[in-house]
Amino acid sequence: MMNVSVAGLGEALALHRSGGSIAALALQSISSAEMAEEVQDAALVALDDNVVGYFATATIPVTRRLLRCDGPVFGPLTGASLLPSHSRLRLPQGVLGAEWSLGLLLGDLYPDPHRPVTASAIEDAIIACVPMISVLGRRVTGGVPLNPWTATADFGLHVASVRGTPVFERHLADLQGLEVVASMNGAVVGRSRGGEVMRDVRQAIADLSLYLARRGRQVPPGNLIAIGGGPLILQAVVGQAFTADFGELGTVEAVFG
Repeated sequence: MMNVSVAGLGEALALHRSGGSIAALALQSISSAEMAEEVQDAALVALDDNVVGYFATATIPVTRRLLRCDGPVFGPLTGASLLPSHSRLRLPQGVLGAEWSLGLLLGDLYPDPHRPVTASAIEDAIIACVPMISVLGRRVTGGVPLNPWTATADFGLHVASVRGTPVFERHLADLQGLEVVASMNGAVVGRSRGGEVMRDVRQAIADLSLYLARRGRQVPPGNLIAIGGGPLILQAVVGQAFTADFGELGTVEAVFG
């Protein structure tokens, strides 16, 4: 019975993601973190899109409070959801907001099943850093509880991301002073400072590593790990241009259409 429920929820989530719609799906019937991950897997199979990496959100306290999650939430990055900078991004129903993300382009398999999961292992796997903006949203109506299980099942809340130009030969150790400034239509709406940025990014990477290792999964070379750094900007509406300035890594912009 559970298998039927998992498959049915996954197919429904994929249908509403494809159509940009929302519905009162029974995600509250999810009874464990494992079941939430099974529903996400079923939704991804039903979506029939290629996976090009993984995404983490709810990595900082303020975003966790807004998303009602007590820790990071992980989901797949799909080919159709990853767009170039300055793309016009259609906002579907159920959008929650947007946040900047630090993309890590991998040159090696990660995590390496033959090597312990350590900070140096992820450093060795990174070949470039990529400025990104990610849009979060749900495929369900507001009456469906938002919590870590429902967020995980619902594609990890990921809707779409725009990516800037990769900056090669940049590693996490090079970004200790990184400051990210988020602007909406030219007005600054958020600022993430230096050491705080990298502390949260490093912790999210460690959590993602454990998540992948627990499921026996790896991110292949050429794929991205995108770590949402927030804070979540809630006023994402049609006609706005959201810009994230990553300093030495460049800028990235999403135009909401």
